[in-house]
Amino acid sequence: MADATIVAPLKKIEFVEEFEGLKVKKDSNEHRALMQEFDATKKYVFQLAAENMELEKPVIDARTNRPLPHKKFKPLQNLIMTSQIVWNNGRVGIRYYDGCESIFVSQQPKEKDVIDQLIQTTRRRNFLNGKMVVEGYEKQLLLYLSICSWNSDSMFRTTTSTPIFTPQNAEKMATVESDRLDKIEEAMALAREASDTKMRIHAAYLGIPMEDYDSGNELTDKEIRTEYRKAASKNPKEFIESYGNKHLETKYFIDQAWLKGLIHNKFNPNKATWKSSNTVICDISGLKSSEAICDAIFEFSKSEEGEEFLIQLKAISE
Repeated sequence: MADATIVAPLKKIEFVEEFEGLKVKKDSNEHRALMQEFDATKKYVFQLAAENMELEKPVIDARTNRPLPHKKFKPLQNLIMTSQIVWNNGRVGIRYYDGCESIFVSQQPKEKDVIDQLIQTTRRRNFLNGKMVVEGYEKQLLLYLSICSWNSDSMFRTTTSTPIFTPQNAEKMATVESDRLDKIEEAMALAREASDTKMRIHAAYLGIPMEDYDSGNELTDKEIRTEYRKAASKNPKEFIESYGNKHLETKYFIDQAWLKGLIHNKFNPNKATWKSSNTVICDISGLKSSEAICDAIFEFSKSEEGEEFLIQLKAISE
């Protein structure tokens, strides 16, 4: 006889903790935000997210008649002490005032006159020349700054909010800078070790000129490599990601074959043809410019029908 006992599915238990009157799921982002600790002996720095645009013409000091140095940030900007955030899948308000025991509006006094008085007596906090320094013992202020929607790094930001500042995490900044330097070193090593042919192919993609602008003379490999190394240092991420790209090499070889006349359309303007054998490569009907024709040949090379063409192109390019 079959067992007719029905076993009810186990219900997943969610561990909930209460913090300053707020219930949050254990190990959730909200829980981790509330449980974060600040070192009372340290200072925490926040920086404005928006930088001033550099002017084409410098501002002249009327007294000295000399250009004033460019100021990276606004000289003074107030900190907004209220914010809406996405919290526990809902939208809630947070607010800081000196002496508050919770930054959550729902946990603060409900009397308007009391709140108005607390806000009025709260010391204004400003970003001076783009920076604001907060003492580590100002826990509620630091908690507000870490989760409010004005913080570009806050995971609780509302989708409609505009980021105003970003926290200056020294360890994070050191890591980012270290990664940047690693990429520069990697890119520079590739730029030094690349063969002349590979360098020219990649340099063409990066927009590095092959001729001298003033004289029109063709640049030597040494001259091109100097600019190539500068490009590696200036934008190492793009340099590394595009280095050795097979499609770039194919496109370069097609352009060179067309430039040298090894591929042409002289006998039939609608067909790209090998000069050596008059074998048709692909259809280029309606295309006039060399750039459009080479692009069409390149697209053909990526197709299954273009495999034989790639073999022949590689043979004449080596």
